[in-house]
Amino acid sequence: MKTRRRRLGATMSFLLLSLGPSPASADSSEWASGGTGQRLAEMAEKASTDGRALAELYRMQEQYVARVTGEWRDGPERKKLREASSLLQRNTERINASLTMATEAAETMSTQIRQSGVLERMAQLETAAKEAGARLAGRWERQRAAREREREQREREAGERAREQRR
Repeated sequence: MKTRRRRLGATMSFLLLSLGPSPASADSSEWASGGTGQRLAEMAEKASTDGRALAELYRMQEQYVARVTGEWRDGPERKKLREASSLLQRNTERINASLTMATEAAETMSTQIRQSGVLERMAQLETAAKEAGARLAGRWERQRAAREREREQREREAGERAREQRR
C-alpha cells in the first residue's frame, strides 16, 4: 500500500510539474509564481506517506479543476469550440442531405435502368459479340489451315519439280 502511494505521489508530482500552466489560467498569478502547481506537488509528496494528505490533495485538485473549468467556460477557447461545434453540425446536416439526395438519385436510376430493358439488351449484345467472336476465330482458323495446306502443296510441287529436273 505504501509503495502504491509513493508511486502515486511521484507520478502526480511529475505530471503537475511537467504540465506547466493551464491555457485557461495562463494569466493566473498563482501559476506564474508556481503557487498552485507547487502546492499540489507538495501535497502529492505528502500523500505518498499520509492518508489524510491524500484526501487533502484530492480536495485541492477538485477545487483547482472547478476553478479552471469555470474560467474556461466563459473564455475565448470555449467560444471558439462552440463556433466550431455549430459549424461541424451544419456541415454534418449538409452532408446528410447530400447523401440522401444521392441515394435517392441512385435508386431512381436503378429502377429506370431495370424498367428500360437496357440490361437485357446489353446481355443480348454481349451474347451476339461472343458468337461473332467465335465465328471470326473459326473463320481465321479455317483460313490459316487453308494457307498451311497451300504451302504444303507448293512445297510438294516444288519437290516434285526438283526431282524431275534431276532426272
